[in-house]
Amino acid sequence: MRFGSYCSFTQVPLNVCEWFKDYQPVSTGKQEIEHAYEFVKKKFEELYFQSTSPDRVDRVFKIYRTTALDQKLVKKTFKLVDETLRRRNLFEAGLL
Repeated sequence: MRFGSYCSFTQVPLNVCEWFKDYQPVSTGKQEIEHAYEFVKKKFEELYFQSTSPDRVDRVFKIYRTTALDQKLVKKTFKLVDETLRRRNLFEAGLL
């Protein structure tokens, strides 16, 4: 997948990023976008579950697919992040 597929930005292969250096494109167009999305999603899931203890009560992992242009979903995402952080703080303070 190349960033900027739907805009006029310079296109850069996904595997240029160190985190995604093992990414291998499969095709072009919409199928490639789905493949790249699933690859990135899997990478973040692996990173999250490797870096958090399985017995944590506040262990929550959610993926939201959006673009920076989707203001409603961006706002919803930040609201959920805020709620998650508040919940973690309450848990760490012994109030949950």
